[in-house]
Amino acid sequence: MKRRYLVSFLSVIAFLTSTLCSSAYAVMFTPPSGNGAPKQGTSGASRGNLFTPDKSNSIPRQDTVGASRGNLFTPDKGNGAPSQASGGASRIGTNPSTVAARGPAALVALLPQSFYGTTVSSRPTVMVYIPASSAEKAVFSIKDEVGNVHYQMTVPVAGLTGSLAIKLPPEAPALAIDKNYQWFLALKVDGELSPSTPYVDGWIKRIQPSRELMIAMQQQDALKIAAAFGEHGVWYDCIATLAGLYAQQSNNPNVVKQWQELLSSVDLKEIATAPLVSLN
Repeated sequence: MKRRYLVSFLSVIAFLTSTLCSSAYAVMFTPPSGNGAPKQGTSGASRGNLFTPDKSNSIPRQDTVGASRGNLFTPDKGNGAPSQASGGASRIGTNPSTVAARGPAALVALLPQSFYGTTVSSRPTVMVYIPASSAEKAVFSIKDEVGNVHYQMTVPVAGLTGSLAIKLPPEAPALAIDKNYQWFLALKVDGELSPSTPYVDGWIKRIQPSRELMIAMQQQDALKIAAAFGEHGVWYDCIATLAGLYAQQSNNPNVVKQWQELLSSVDLKEIATAPLVSLN
């Protein structure tokens, strides 16, 4: 069994390597019913509090990484742990309280406990906590559910420590609606990828926003928009919107409180006070 998990992990690194060489509102997150995760996930974990997944919001059936977290987030009975969860360099198996001591292996995906979330964006933003490390670059890759490469890029991380927003650029192909995609972020330690490369991954699906959400998205108040995304269970846009507001108003007590509570709700309290870092 351990050998099979090792082979699965090595396949992720092989995939990344071969591809690289070849080219006043509370933000509550409540996923909708029917928001099921892919059946062929290669990684996963669990998180949470302010986020309350529905019974039908199951996680990938073949996850190779998993964990649990939680307070404001109360998982439903049907949201079980990965059937084939094993250790890895993902946030699962990484205790946020030891982030500073664990070096580059302590990458943390800012995701709910299912390691799965939705977006209404054609080119969404993914957030990852980057620990202090000697790595100068990371590889971000996204592929479809059957493993075809959708897009891949190099991310500069030299000197970065904190929660990083990685947005798919305009040249990246748009995500198809109602299709599952899996993303990976791996640090290039000593300038290369290897079987011991620290990495995190997660699942994302682009959905068509409801009429109610579309109206809410037209508001000028970013906090209200983030709250609307959370209410409609759209994780990636919820946290990205709130992160953008937090970056602009890091001295606003209410914004800081909302940010910290959202991360605490998915059991990421230990990095809730970490700085936001920019690629610019």
